Amino acid sequence: MRGETLLGSTKSAFRFFCGLSLHILTILICLGVLMACGYHFAGSEGPPRGVEKLYIQRIENKTTEPGIDILITNALKNEFIQKYRGTLIDRDRATAVLSGTLLGIRTETVARRGALTSLERRIFMTMDLTLKTSGSERLWFAKGITSSDTYTVVSGDKEANEQNKRAVLEKLAQRIAENSFHRLADDF
Repeated sequence: MRGETLLGSTKSAFRFFCGLSLHILTILICLGVLMACGYHFAGSEGPPRGVEKLYIQRIENKTTEPGIDILITNALKNEFIQKYRGTLIDRDRATAVLSGTLLGIRTETVARRGALTSLERRIFMTMDLTLKTSGSERLWFAKGITSSDTYTVVSGDKEANEQNKRAVLEKLAQRIAENSFHRLADDF
């Protein structure tokens, strides 16, 4: 009787370890296939090798939104300071220049109360970026980098609406900076 119990638990343990081994083997095979295909985590370096000294030029603002160019330029600089393995430097000593143009900021109502009262608005921001060597050879170009977000409209409170809009513009500047860095890193 005791031998049957011991034999039963031995079989259970054997089945458990065989099943576990099969799972581990499957995971190892999947990882091997991913590595063999050249899969890697992109976005770790940023601009191409050889661009170790980068200058980020002030973004050109082709919109009517005052100061947004400074917001985006600062967001780009902060993103590159955090993630770029090279050095941000002044234009005279840079090996490459990142420049861009803010093409548009568009606002549309996404929720309303009645025909004339907005409850929520969405802002769309679109820009182009170019990376050139200090000799003006284009290394990279991204057209139509876009981001959007919504903000709540407070009926009858223009100041609150401007604050809500400004907070969304700051978020969008940060998102566009992150997206730009990742797109640039993915292309190299």
